[in-house]
Amino acid sequence: MKRFTITGFLVLILSITTWTPAWGNNWTIDANHSTIQFRIKHIFSTVFGYFPDFDGTIRFDPEHLDQSKFDFTVQVKTINTAIAKRDTHLRSDDFFAADKYPVMTFTSSKITHKQGNTYEVAGTMTIKDTAKNMNIPFVFHGTAPSPVDKKQMVAGFDTAFSLDRLAFGVGDGKFFKMGVVGDVVDITISVEALRTP
Repeated sequence: MKRFTITGFLVLILSITTWTPAWGNNWTIDANHSTIQFRIKHIFSTVFGYFPDFDGTIRFDPEHLDQSKFDFTVQVKTINTAIAKRDTHLRSDDFFAADKYPVMTFTSSKITHKQGNTYEVAGTMTIKDTAKNMNIPFVFHGTAPSPVDKKQMVAGFDTAFSLDRLAFGVGDGKFFKMGVVGDVVDITISVEALRTP
């Protein structure tokens, strides 16, 4: 019995040791140097906007992708297109219904390496309680010591992808059929993340 207990303890220690490298690569999003931006067609012009209030969990180690993870939560009410009246309309039931659905989320399930510094994250995007599986490409720019704080490491990530807003219930299609607002939203996300070694 003692032999089994010691063996079990050693297995546990080895398991923890195996996980240490990836969990040691937990990154904190640097909100001051990270953005979630979008653009969408309005008749002939392109409307640009962003969501300034978001947070998330980043665990990334290119040597341990099976233990890596990206989770994001976006506060819908913070949508900003530089036009207050338009932002109010976007928060209304015509589009996001922000009072009823205050957050959008993305939860990753798998990360794979494609080539070079390009990767792909599979996960679930949830907007207005509509959840859809998505595969999103991203670029990992690597890591470096922070030039302004030598005690910190910095990692960089960029992604660009599109989604059909109507598939997530962001609008009922009325303005799309009128030719006023497009159905496809182009999204770009740029993240700097920090970690203390």
